[in-house]
Amino acid sequence: MKNDFRQIGLMVDPLSGYGIKILDGISRYAQRKPGWRIAYFDRERKELADLVESWQGDGMICTVVDQRFHDAAASRKIPVVNVAGLLDGSELVSVLSDDRSIGKMAAEHLLDRGFTNFAYIRRRDSTRYSQDRGEGFRTRIEEADWKVTQINLAANPSDEDLIAKLAGLPRPLGIFTSLDRIGAMVLEACWKADLKVPEEIAVVGAGNHKQLCELCSPTLSSVEVDMERRGYEAAELLDRLLEGAAPPQEPMRIPPAHVVERRSTDVFAFNDPDLVAALRFIRENSHRSIKVRDVVAATTISRRSLEGRFNSLIGRTLHDEIWRAHFDLAMRLLSSSDLSLQEVAERSGFRTASALVNLFRLRLGVTPKEFRVANRR
Repeated sequence: MKNDFRQIGLMVDPLSGYGIKILDGISRYAQRKPGWRIAYFDRERKELADLVESWQGDGMICTVVDQRFHDAAASRKIPVVNVAGLLDGSELVSVLSDDRSIGKMAAEHLLDRGFTNFAYIRRRDSTRYSQDRGEGFRTRIEEADWKVTQINLAANPSDEDLIAKLAGLPRPLGIFTSLDRIGAMVLEACWKADLKVPEEIAVVGAGNHKQLCELCSPTLSSVEVDMERRGYEAAELLDRLLEGAAPPQEPMRIPPAHVVERRSTDVFAFNDPDLVAALRFIRENSHRSIKVRDVVAATTISRRSLEGRFNSLIGRTLHDEIWRAHFDLAMRLLSSSDLSLQEVAERSGFRTASALVNLFRLRLGVTPKEFRVANRR
């Protein structure tokens, strides 16, 4: 009967390509709800704002991209969930990225590669998400006793202006950009200035816009901000609101998944060839079971010397670094594939699924299954 159905409107702007990932997440949740009838509107922003104001249905998910769009959504008496973090101070129910954690993850990625010089590059605007990403990046770098140079770009910066800013910074340099498209601009400026990437300057963006990142030369590493999960959580939240749940007082923040490593950060900046050889061996062999002696054999120094360098330069033991690589790979496989637990264990260097379960409980306090449910993309 018609009364058993819910009419759900989707007014999702492309948002430079990320809207497709959000829709993927909404679709995945909607498959659990046979009573949902989805109306998707692919229109210009002005037309979408008109629809948000007038469309008749039970609930909506939309990307609030400007003040007019916001005011139209806020005027509705039906549940509306916003999935765009472009406006500050909105009272709308929202599901957004955890932007400080995105910045922190980018910092960890560059710190792990041995950089001691850092820059954060964003547009010269007042968007909250770019401020928060920079703050998360700066805080983590300063915790490691280093400093960050922030570069604020004009709306349409010239290559010469960006080149001049890059040329004045110490190298080797690790750069985090607030968006992938700014990372692409940095890579182009480096090419024109004959600055080698990643040997002199390593660049990591945010968003993991796959087509853009892989069209860059060299390809661009990027923080996967997990837009698909944002869509899924938005649909789940809308479902709860439709059932009468109280709206949350603060935005729901979705943590980033991981850094998708590409050529732009495929480097170790430590001035220690044996340490670099060991780190590269661990990363390239994280899919199989390796031991400390295997890593030592990839260098020209003794186990004692190598372990001393890990402790002093990395801040972790050699043994911990091996298991960290296995664990990171297992988390990526759990969140991005349908492999069984045993297959994940075998493909990430664990001998048994039980060993993987024990490490997840020790490090995260959850089982791999619970992690997958919470982080599935």
